[in-house]
Amino acid sequence: MSENPFAILDREPVPDSRLEVEAVIAGGRARVRRRRAVRVAAAGVAVVLVVGAVAFAQQRPSPGPDPVGPAPSASASASACAPQELTDLGSPVSVRIDASGRYIVASTGDGTVLLSGPGGTQRLTAVARLIADDVNGAGTIIGNVENDVDTDGYVIEGGTTTRLGAPQGALNVRAGAINDTGDVVGDARMPGGKFRAVVWRHGQWGRPQLLATPAGGQSSAYGIGTDGRIVGSLGNGAQPYLWRADGAGEVLPAPPGKPGGLAVRIVGDWADGPVDYTAGTTVRPNGRRVANGPLTWARWNLRTGEVREIQAGPMSAGAAGLLPDGAVALNVATGAVLWTDAGTVRLPLPPGRNSTQVTGAGGGVLVGTAWDGRGRSSAYRWVCG
Repeated sequence: MSENPFAILDREPVPDSRLEVEAVIAGGRARVRRRRAVRVAAAGVAVVLVVGAVAFAQQRPSPGPDPVGPAPSASASASACAPQELTDLGSPVSVRIDASGRYIVASTGDGTVLLSGPGGTQRLTAVARLIADDVNGAGTIIGNVENDVDTDGYVIEGGTTTRLGAPQGALNVRAGAINDTGDVVGDARMPGGKFRAVVWRHGQWGRPQLLATPAGGQSSAYGIGTDGRIVGSLGNGAQPYLWRADGAGEVLPAPPGKPGGLAVRIVGDWADGPVDYTAGTTVRPNGRRVANGPLTWARWNLRTGEVREIQAGPMSAGAAGLLPDGAVALNVATGAVLWTDAGTVRLPLPPGRNSTQVTGAGGGVLVGTAWDGRGRSSAYRWVCG
């Protein structure tokens, strides 16, 4: 494969580390990600969630009225988003779907990964505690394992689990997203709690490349499109950022009065992520930011440059999916909803369930979890067109 021109190795020297390994962070990211899809024992249990590598504690959504707003478009029609139980996946702790809707991957929390696709459901044994974070249209999976301080990124391809290589001087790496070409993006944690955006080209898992970063500052990558464009941030959430396939990069605008942010997903010419970011977060000892409470979300039109603040009610776990028409799947206080330019509607509850949480989107399909009155959960998908 020819090298993409924007994946330029930054040749600035990496300082020697004087950072001692930190003590185990109370509640660590191991518990954060294992509860991402929120397995709970009973209603009302507080959980910790990660959205775009940002953790914050909230309550499991409780039943409530549909959000009030303008009449939704056809893509946001509740009747069009029919729920279907994914019985082969049982009650996983995490559910993700590829951009086309072809593959769904679920994690059990003990290192077992379930991959559902055209050929049925495969049960794959990865490494202990691995949580799958993304999958592409070929069924290649990326995931992360929590260590005492941060995370270690992995890729699962053809049933083989490979740890992603770290750039020289890096302490560890996080895998963020994979596209259909098989390229993986994420970030490397450098000494001093600094981060640099990284890309691993398909099959070159031991040869990470640092993405060009203005002024040699901090950067992180969270999403990669089918055309090779990458979204993320500069300055540890100070500015949402786009790396173009021609090698150029640009800062994405923030809504008025909402400075800072991350672009965490890219689908076609759309991107989404949290804004007003530095004001709503604090920095952990490992350098990563943790949200103080509900985050403000935005959607970018990368073709026109427009940014829109998403107003769909109090956010409980942020947005979890972006559809090809620009619709955004969110989790708010009343449950899972779908937001479009025309309005917001609540996803229909499956029979016998009283709350939902969406955790991914691909094509016209959303995936997530639904609970019954006893707090028992099952994996579901909502087919929205």
